[in-house]
Amino acid sequence: MSNSDSGFTNKGIHKYVRRYIRSLPDLTGKTVLDVPCGDGRSTYEFVRKGASVTPVDLFPEFLKVEGVSATYGDMAQSLPVADGSMDYIICQEGIEHMPNQVHVFEEFNRVLKTGGRLILTTPNYSHLRSRVSQLLFETDFWKRMPPSELDSIWFADSDNSDLYFGHLFLIGVQKLLTISKICGFNLVDNVRADRGSTSMLFGILWPLLWLTSRLTARSYRKKISSVDTSARKAYAKERIDLNLHPNTLFCKHTFWVLEKHETVAEARATLRKKMREQ
Repeated sequence: MSNSDSGFTNKGIHKYVRRYIRSLPDLTGKTVLDVPCGDGRSTYEFVRKGASVTPVDLFPEFLKVEGVSATYGDMAQSLPVADGSMDYIICQEGIEHMPNQVHVFEEFNRVLKTGGRLILTTPNYSHLRSRVSQLLFETDFWKRMPPSELDSIWFADSDNSDLYFGHLFLIGVQKLLTISKICGFNLVDNVRADRGSTSMLFGILWPLLWLTSRLTARSYRKKISSVDTSARKAYAKERIDLNLHPNTLFCKHTFWVLEKHETVAEARATLRKKMREQ
């Protein structure tokens, strides 16, 4: 099939998602949850790889993949999928709309098999242009106003009072990593996405970021002296490396692949055990 055979536009973050999916091995016999599936561009790519795909969306009628039907589902509620039934989840540009992101990750954990993969993309709230924009006007891009009640909410229909959100809950990489961990996921791949020219220009700030990251980590280590020294060092290194990663600083989108290594209950038990040992 050619690049244009699907009828979907190959621009923005989907260009990188499509490239990633097409790099995967044959997925015959594998199960995939696509949520929110939108018009089905990711569903199409997974079907093309031989996977059995379950597309879910608030507006299932928008799916445009021949021979495939979408199911209604609200990521703010329980997903209409059985426990431990999925090998992959693709969540492309969805988490930033969710007020309770911990709940969403708990649901992702519930429906994934142990060792299953979560492919997640979201606008990068941590890249350099966004950091400067937050300083100037608490927005992710200085050409936009901050999120407001005028442009960051909508209603499903005239008979329903439930609110749905735009980019009201953009999330930075540090918070995203924390939520992932407390919900039983490990980050296994930080994929390069679309790089922003403005953020590249702001790369001159890298020495300042390098210095302040280390000074902050050094100061914080003194405040959590009850934690094992090796654990403190590992935590500081992980967070500094993420803060200074080129994909964090320069890419317009965060594109992560996470693996479920524990259930949510197991992850919480592991955290509780670590706290008791301190």
